[in-house]
Amino acid sequence: MPRVVDWAAEATLVLDALDVGSVALLGVSGGGAFAAACASELPDRVRSLLLIAPVGPPAWPTRGMAAGQRASLQIARHAPALGGWSLGRLATLARRAPGLFLRLATSEMPAGDRRALARSDARAAFLTNYLRAFHRGSWGVGQDLRVLTRPWGFDLKSIRVPTSIHQGDADTTVPLQHARRFAAAIPGARLHIHPGQGHFSILTAPEQTLATLAA
Repeated sequence: MPRVVDWAAEATLVLDALDVGSVALLGVSGGGAFAAACASELPDRVRSLLLIAPVGPPAWPTRGMAAGQRASLQIARHAPALGGWSLGRLATLARRAPGLFLRLATSEMPAGDRRALARSDARAAFLTNYLRAFHRGSWGVGQDLRVLTRPWGFDLKSIRVPTSIHQGDADTTVPLQHARRFAAAIPGARLHIHPGQGHFSILTAPEQTLATLAA
């Protein structure tokens, strides 16, 4: 069974194929785990790490997370095929009735996220990315969620690269306590809390957060 830590080997193959020596890594939401794994396992290839609303390991508490989000993670842990299939049904809905899909997808989100996704550009990006995840079916989505809900295979304390973490305090997709735990676990990590921002609204003004990567 693959683990999050195994992603570092895949990243090495990509960097070698592109003839890239070192990189600054960005991980958003569930992608934070994979970016953190690369920072842990590839200290000579990763210059810095930027995490935005990163979801934590499966043992971390989920208080503050929307009920639907908690349910998705539980299903992914115990029945990953079912989890991927159910999310795939939502992808079908997104193709056929995007307005209804958006109402369902945002029903548990804070007001800031709903406002952000009401913008035409953000709404289009959200729909496009969701559908792209299911371009080859639902198996891959279910597998990714299963990997996230099993032991990751590395210790966040082993990360030694400069790390910056950004989190909205109104986020109900990934709770604020996860960002705090990342910051406490990664030596020297800097935590930036954005008042009133949610999981998606924090992405609508990226200049402040992405400045870390350009440093």
